Amino acid sequence: MLICEIVSVGTELVLGNTEDTNATFLSARLRALGWAVKFRQTCGDHLGRLTDTLRLALSRSDCVIVTGGLGPTYDDITRDALAALLGKALSLREESVEEIRAYFAGRGRPMSENNLRQAMIPEGAEPLRNLWGTAPGIRARVGEKEIFLLPGVPREMKAMFEAYLAPALAERSGGILCTRILRLFGIGESVLDEKLSAVLRESVNPSVAPFAGEGEVSLHVTCSAETQAEANGRIEEKLGEILSVVEEYLYGEGEDTLASVLISRFGAQGLTLAAAESCTGGLLSQMLTAVPGSSAVLQGGVVAYTEEIKEKVLGVSRHMLTEQGVYSLACAEKMAEGARRLCGSSLGIGITGVAGPDGGTEENPVGTVYIAVSGKSGCVSERFLFPVTADARERIRLLSAKNAMAMALKYAHLFQNESKKQGNF
Repeated sequence: MLICEIVSVGTELVLGNTEDTNATFLSARLRALGWAVKFRQTCGDHLGRLTDTLRLALSRSDCVIVTGGLGPTYDDITRDALAALLGKALSLREESVEEIRAYFAGRGRPMSENNLRQAMIPEGAEPLRNLWGTAPGIRARVGEKEIFLLPGVPREMKAMFEAYLAPALAERSGGILCTRILRLFGIGESVLDEKLSAVLRESVNPSVAPFAGEGEVSLHVTCSAETQAEANGRIEEKLGEILSVVEEYLYGEGEDTLASVLISRFGAQGLTLAAAESCTGGLLSQMLTAVPGSSAVLQGGVVAYTEEIKEKVLGVSRHMLTEQGVYSLACAEKMAEGARRLCGSSLGIGITGVAGPDGGTEENPVGTVYIAVSGKSGCVSERFLFPVTADARERIRLLSAKNAMAMALKYAHLFQNESKKQGNF
């Protein structure tokens, strides 16, 4: 399989001031086109270091894609680094000059002369028209290998990649690279590694790679083949092996999230939901409403941070708050029931706990969270103790919201008619 390397240029990327979304996009698109991305480099705006970076990339990869550093200012030195690598001079390309002038004229804007620096192309290299901005891209051949320079502006980079690079790279790849992603919740990476030890270590093509997230794990199953049908067949066989072991933890595939799956499934089944949140402060509702179509499922919610709101709005009795405490299964259950009653929904969720950094007790240390799911026929609840880390407060809130959604998916069938029953996830 041919190897493509991505080089991102910009001191702002090296310093962490800007997120490198270009490299993420390119990795995914190259994989889909049948290219393997083995290396990604990030280099600041320094001519010597960038020239060395490009030289290293070409020494080990069949193709190199560089993004950034093609603008008009003094620190835009990517074209200079390519010229140094090729041992060629930069020359002003008249066709590029005309296109840059036309860009400004068409928008009724004056053009400063430094913009013509963008039309400087190494001799022997080919300019790539930029119909979405001012800086042309550059394509050059180095022996049997190719190097492409694209603007760093994401909108321009993506458009030029699809217009010029995607067709050329697809033609060269001679095959396809296909990936399926399984989304798992309720199992840690170390436990997953133990359960799937043989599969993870013995799988080559397709390969199986786990990636840990906050409270969940994704499995990327990747296969290279000559045809899509062959890749699909191999992947399906491998998925069968994996799911025979961990199917109980599967909640979705691809770009699915717990929120998107919940909204989709509840919407299809005619179920509605309401939330009563204390320590999560509305995070659960925020995650759900970020999904298109959520208005058909989420009826409403209450951020019940104080005991007074829990009592007066959700109906948690003063006796319960006094005797069992605000951090208890009983309180979470009453909160869930109160939210369901208040909003007239099929299910209610209640969340209460100690997100920290203080407020914990011996009985309920920081990280203790109680979650309940209520329906007309009953209520289920669970106690969680999440680990306390440096970013404990935000992490505990996120894990609480995710576990609440997982519980709603898991137990929804308990509150449906027998004809609508579903599996755990």
